Amino acid sequence: MDDQEREAQELMEKNIAFYGTFLNAWVENRMETDKQLLTLSSLAIGLLMIFYDKLHTTTELVLWLAAGVLFILTIILVLCIFRSNSKYIECLIVDDDQHRKQAVEKSLQTMTACAFGMFIVGIIFTFALAIVKSGFVIMKASGG
Repeated sequence: MDDQEREAQELMEKNIAFYGTFLNAWVENRMETDKQLLTLSSLAIGLLMIFYDKLHTTTELVLWLAAGVLFILTIILVLCIFRSNSKYIECLIVDDDQHRKQAVEKSLQTMTACAFGMFIVGIIFTFALAIVKSGFVIMKASGG
């Protein structure tokens, strides 16, 4: 019986170590993506500051403001995601309520998708602003 207890204890310790390693890898992966969004959004706001003194038309101002607001909202949402990640980890470790775990996970997935979407739209607006500022105009073929 002593050998069986020892083997059971070793198996339990291996399972705990595996679960801990798995959870750590999952958290690192999720956090790295969020950290990159946070960093890139901050850099994009810095890039937008380059255009600030050179805004001459309403279109330029609207594109600049829209991109800036989207990047700021992305940063705020990523910070909310960081806070929610800790609640989710607590749910995984402590809570036995599957509905709560699923609700927190769905909330995190929705926030991550929204943050990524706002970031992409912010990039599109920034790209559009760069095109407008470059003076690039598509010429229409004139009928004649």
